[in-house]
Amino acid sequence: MRTMSLVFMVLLLVGAVLVLGGGSYAVRRVIAALEERLAAARAPDTGPPAAPEPQVGGYVPGPRRPEDLSAELRARVRDLVSLGRTEEAVRVVGERAEVDEDRARGIVAELGDGAGPGTALEP
Repeated sequence: MRTMSLVFMVLLLVGAVLVLGGGSYAVRRVIAALEERLAAARAPDTGPPAAPEPQVGGYVPGPRRPEDLSAELRARVRDLVSLGRTEEAVRVVGERAEVDEDRARGIVAELGDGAGPGTALEP
């Protein structure tokens, strides 16, 4: 009696493994078919890109001279320097021009050498 139940349990276990394996295989086939459909629906762009990217990867240098900044940013920095707020001017240049602190300090120093319109009035 015990051997019969042991054989029966082994057969049940083998059957369960076969059912689970077959189900897994079927699910993988369905997923693969769906991915093929989605890939076919996404037609690749065969034409050339509209314009090549100016810089791809690598080092992208920030502005080195005050002339590389916008006129609005240069005027704001000159105003801040003339009001004695040099640290704020360095922070603004660093954020807007995306440069490190040393380069921002150099740009602010060049802009604050008296090339500006003079002392700005505080509102």
